[in-house]
Amino acid sequence: MVEFSFETTGDEVVSAFPDQVKGKIFMITGPSWESIGAETVLALAKGSPGMVILLGRDISKIQPVIDEVGKISPLTTTKFFQVHLDSLASVREAAKQILDDRDIPPIDFLINNAGIMACPYEKTKDDIERQFATNHIGHFLLTNLIMPKLLVASPNARVVNVSSYGNVLSNVLDDPNFNGDGKDYSPFISYGQSKTANVLFSVGLNERLGSKGLKAFALCPGSVPSNLRRFVTPEIMKEGVAFISGKTTMPPRKTIQQGCSTTVRAAIDPSLSAEGSIFLSDTQVTLNSKVIAPYSLDKENAERCWKLSEDLVGQSFSY
Repeated sequence: MVEFSFETTGDEVVSAFPDQVKGKIFMITGPSWESIGAETVLALAKGSPGMVILLGRDISKIQPVIDEVGKISPLTTTKFFQVHLDSLASVREAAKQILDDRDIPPIDFLINNAGIMACPYEKTKDDIERQFATNHIGHFLLTNLIMPKLLVASPNARVVNVSSYGNVLSNVLDDPNFNGDGKDYSPFISYGQSKTANVLFSVGLNERLGSKGLKAFALCPGSVPSNLRRFVTPEIMKEGVAFISGKTTMPPRKTIQQGCSTTVRAAIDPSLSAEGSIFLSDTQVTLNSKVIAPYSLDKENAERCWKLSEDLVGQSFSY
């Protein structure tokens, strides 16, 4: 039996729960080559899933992952759909294609993995701050639009939202658009707001759909070298770490295999309960306030975040 810890790898988690992977249908956003998302897919491939649906901006960055899945598990079907999570129109089109594709069976596991970090201020065409749009709003809309495919898979369906200990930086409800013009913009506060929203989205899903068998979890994968930090200089990163922890030293780094393990456990461990904390760090469920702020798990905040998200996408979702 795997002893879940900082060192646990994604492969070890898959080996611990083979029946939760074999023949199952997985969907993941942002699995670009050499990313945590890609490593998540490759770990799952070793358990012979029935299908892996990969969503991303650029097929050239995801094709190597598809090719590798074919080598690891030749019987696993892969499908790619292009999506720009910072565009509501693109998300709606991708969701429509997925729902209309008769070759896609009910989806057992949705992993909302894609994200950006601490980028310069920019608003999308939908007038939403870019980090908030990419990290949360796009996933909020996508998840709700494809919900029919997930609910058919209940009582085993699961949604995993990849968050971060950055959620302790800021409550999303403070000012997601930074006074409307970005004059108060802080790259790390923006990132923190979007990561808080990831957790609150999980809380909201459990409140609405727990009775139908769906479970939702959020997690921090840990500090892993990846292209997520392409906008972040070492100086900016140290500033962010100091803001969160009060320390100037960087947290211990994980390998990319260790980095994907918490995502994999959140997705496939059947023993996880949506009661109490739904946040995982270092493959463990936790209430440690250093990695998960109490406001990120607050049900009233989750309701307010859900309503804010509905307002921004211009659509209500009731279950």
